Amino acid sequence: MTRELALLAAGCTALGARGAVVAAAPIAASIGAHALRSGGSAYDAVIAAGLAETVLLPPKCGLAGDLVALRLRPGAGRPDALLAIGAAPAALAEAAREHGGLPDVGPLSVGVPGAPAGYAALAESATLPLADLAAPAAALAREGFPWAPICAELTGEAQALLVEQNPDGTPYLPGGRPMAAGTIVTLPGLGIVLEELVSRGRELFVGPLGDAVIDRVRRAGGILTAEDLRTPAARWQEARHRLVGEWDVWASPAPTHGPALLDALELLHANADTRPLDAVREAAGRHARWLADPLVPGGTSLVGAADSAGNVVLLMHSNSYPRYGSGLVVDELQLVLSNRAGRGFAADPAHPNHPSPGRRPATTLHLWAAGPQGTGPAFLGGTPGGANQMPWNVQLISQLLAGERDPGRLVTAPRWAWDGPTTTLELELGLDVTDVTRDVGINIEHRPSLSLRSTQQILCRPLPGHPIVGAADPRAGGSAAAV
Repeated sequence: MTRELALLAAGCTALGARGAVVAAAPIAASIGAHALRSGGSAYDAVIAAGLAETVLLPPKCGLAGDLVALRLRPGAGRPDALLAIGAAPAALAEAAREHGGLPDVGPLSVGVPGAPAGYAALAESATLPLADLAAPAAALAREGFPWAPICAELTGEAQALLVEQNPDGTPYLPGGRPMAAGTIVTLPGLGIVLEELVSRGRELFVGPLGDAVIDRVRRAGGILTAEDLRTPAARWQEARHRLVGEWDVWASPAPTHGPALLDALELLHANADTRPLDAVREAAGRHARWLADPLVPGGTSLVGAADSAGNVVLLMHSNSYPRYGSGLVVDELQLVLSNRAGRGFAADPAHPNHPSPGRRPATTLHLWAAGPQGTGPAFLGGTPGGANQMPWNVQLISQLLAGERDPGRLVTAPRWAWDGPTTTLELELGLDVTDVTRDVGINIEHRPSLSLRSTQQILCRPLPGHPIVGAADPRAGGSAAAV
């Protein structure tokens, strides 16, 4: 590693005595750190930081989307996973039959938001009142914040979608044009949504906000009902486990892509001739029989925190597909509606992931933990990388198992990206194709260092007498803060 990269790795690492926070948005990381300073735990920090990101990064995540979390409790030998993924609307299967399939975007793609139930479940373990944790995000919404470069980029990419689905205009395209990075933006409607979350919790969309969502979807031709919005659920489950060499590795369970991650790592470790991309391809193929969520770039974000009591919590939240979800915006609330139902289910009635009422769709969202065999998790992490969530997690965990223990170096190591069988393999400087695949016929594009849209994050399990450590990938503006 060059001196410049070593300095970069150190600069994106936070070390604290009381806690550490990692986030995709620097302001969110600082808000999470403030929650720790105010006497909160890792739960408080991720709730505060996650809610801040629903305002700071609306192309990627929001309260009308989904949430997956992973936690490690003090003294625990394994992590738990929280799945807050909205179930299929009751009429979705019939709509798929009538329309000859499930559209990826638009009103029929809108499902039941799972995030409110997820935040409510996390708040049950928090120390501070939810009103205190939501207040910084609400203040950002009302008082303004600088539009992030990644938001400007994603909005430009989604301009045609937003225009198509919002023919009367949308706050995210003022004057019909994307806002430039650095523009001071106010989203007071999201402040109202956050106030309602405090008072209604998991039933955020039961009442006036739900009426506004249903009205917006129905006017566009969708099938979402008030009864559908009463069904969100979130529950803690045991994480899936696999022994990979001499390390225990855990991942969030189905319907996330966590089991596919474990398969890829096992395939990679079982044969020294196997290369990472080849293992990813085979694992994805194994799970394709039940996964409908395709490998496409995703609109997703991630926050995490660790505290001196020994808690580690990671929270991944998403509007799905690849930006601005379904494309529908409830204008008076500036609320972006997710499209997980359209993207995550299979229209074929014979498919195991057909949208029967109450079924949760498949999702690329997943989180992981790993540690030397028998010692419990030592590192926890994830990446909101869309199609490359599983490939990037495979890369980082493989380096961890091979001996790299420095979180900053792990998140700044050269990366490759691959979005599917018909696309090109992108290689950052420092990687050769032989490091990645045995497929000599694959198309290759070489990229500068740190140029891919990776946003990996990693936290270390707190240990007595040692600093609490977290690191955030600098490629897309991630940040780590410590207390």
